Order: sequence, then C-alpha cells, then structure tokens
Amino acid sequence: MRSFGVVVAVLAATTATALLPGALAQASSFEPSEFAPLCTPTDPALQELSGMVVVVDDRIYAMGDGGSDDFVFEMDLNCVVQKQIPVPIDPYDVEDLAVSGRTLVLSDTGDNLRTRDTVAFITMDLDSGDGTLHRLTYPDGAHDTESILLDPDGHVFVVTKELFGSSSVYTPVGDQKLSDLAQPGPTPLERVGAVSLGPEKPVSVMFTGGAVSSDGSAIALRSYSDLYLYEVVDGGIGATLTDTEPLRIPLPTEPQGEAVAFNDAGDVLIGSESAGGALPPVHVMRALVEATESTAVSSGDSVGVGVDPWTFVWAGLVAAGCALGGVAFVRSRRRR
Repeated sequence: MRSFGVVVAVLAATTATALLPGALAQASSFEPSEFAPLCTPTDPALQELSGMVVVVDDRIYAMGDGGSDDFVFEMDLNCVVQKQIPVPIDPYDVEDLAVSGRTLVLSDTGDNLRTRDTVAFITMDLDSGDGTLHRLTYPDGAHDTESILLDPDGHVFVVTKELFGSSSVYTPVGDQKLSDLAQPGPTPLERVGAVSLGPEKPVSVMFTGGAVSSDGSAIALRSYSDLYLYEVVDGGIGATLTDTEPLRIPLPTEPQGEAVAFNDAGDVLIGSESAGGALPPVHVMRALVEATESTAVSSGDSVGVGVDPWTFVWAGLVAAGCALGGVAFVRSRRRR
C-alpha cells in the first residue's frame, strides 16, 4: 500500500479519532517493548518496504510494493544491501514474500481498487535469478491481498486485507501445491473461510503481511498495530486460521508496518514503510515461537472485541478523499 499526502493523513487521523475512541482489542501478556531494533535500512529504494523473508538466519530479502517492486534486495543483519536482484517477470503490485529453500515467492496480489481480473505468484530462484509466473483467479471477484503463507510442504495460502468485516483465506483449488500450479495459468483459488480472531470477533483487522515458521509450527499475521500468532494444528494453515484462536501481540509504533518474517531460530522480524519520513528500523522479538508455545492461550491472552486503529485511519482517508473531490489513492499501473 503506497503512502499518501500529509494533508490527507492529518484529515484521516482526525476522522479516525472521532469514529470510535478507545475501542481496541485486549492485549496479551507481551509488550511492544519486547521488540528491539535489529538494524535500519539505508537504501532509499526500501522506503516502500512491504515484504521480507530471512534465509539461513544471515540474509534478509526485502522489497517494496507497487511502484518500487522491480528489485529484491538482499541485506545482511545490519540492513546493509549486499545485492539487488532484478525481478524476472514484470510485476503489477507485489505486497509480500515467502521462501522455500532457495526459491523466493513474490505475492503479486495487491489490488487497492479491486479491479484486477487475475493476481499472481512469481517464483524466483535466488541463485540463477530465473522466475516463473503463476496467475490466479478468485471465485468471488477481486480482492486486495497483502499476506502470503507457504508451509514447508509447498501449500500456499493468501489472506485478504479488508477495511471492514472479516478477512478471507484462499488457496489453489484441489489442494495444489505451489509446484503444481500452471504456468502462466490462471489457476482458480477457492475460499477456505474467514480468519478466526477468537470468540468475540473484532469489528475489523487489516492484515498487511504474513509468515510461517521454518518448521511449519507457527503462523504470524500482522496488521498495522498488532501481530496475531497461531499455533498450527492438524489440518494445516487453512484449518488453523479459520478454526483456532490466535495470541495477539501489540507491535511497536511504526509509520506503516507491513512486513513480517520468521528466522530459523523462531525469532520474528517486522518492518515498515517510511510513509514519507526517515527509514524506520527493522525490529525483532527473540524466540517468540518458543515463548508462545509455553504460554497458555487464555481469555486474558486472546483477542477481544475491538478494531485495528489503522482501520479508522484508512476509513478517514476514504472520507477525506471524498471530501476533497476524490483523492488518487493508488497510482495507475500497467495491468497484467
């Protein structure tokens, strides 16, 4: 999701404050302070940081979204760019990344205006730079999607980003793995169900990124303000997201947080766009998978009735756009 003008942001914040003050989800026993800065990117091309993965615990692969998604950036653990890898297939709007071995998966699923006939996964070999295109179609019309989840067996899922209402989980029909998908397709997606956020369903959460731990035991979905951590159950990612209750962990303040990744040690890394300011740091919470496995998910640790506060920011953006005679939310891009 691209950043917007300062005037619109101020109007949005004003509108957001007026809509529903104080109606936020209950916090878990974790605190935002448990996330520590890891490093701060310095390359201006990462101002739109939207997707991130960690490979072999010593390399971070990251990229921006629509308009800045022509390269994947390989960084060390000091956020120093070591290599720029051209995306082998011209993307529309890459919003998230996943990884399997030395294969990177680009989730070309961004669609703010919900006008795309197809979305796509682009696979990219990190050694050769070669890529393949797998087009996809939704069964129920266009969606804006910023989260991809890939399990160790190759099953792939996406989670939609909704301004209001429940987010949905989709996967290729017929239990197809990533390696089974047609080139270039399209392959139909099927809806698995709505994302479960606990017995008292929040009004809205806008998911901006997702990740699966390297051993497949945990799923992380993030919003602009919170991390939702799921322990994977029998039935895999689909059953976990639609039938179980996550642990909600408040995130440190970020300008526009969209990236999340696990490393092999079970640490969770988060990253953010700059939203027009200085590049923000990548944060890390150490051994989060291990810590949450030993924490019983009780009513005090679960999500309660509430709203992601960024929901109101974006609602304010919509209202402000209408008041100003139509703000151009997304720069027009070439269609696939």
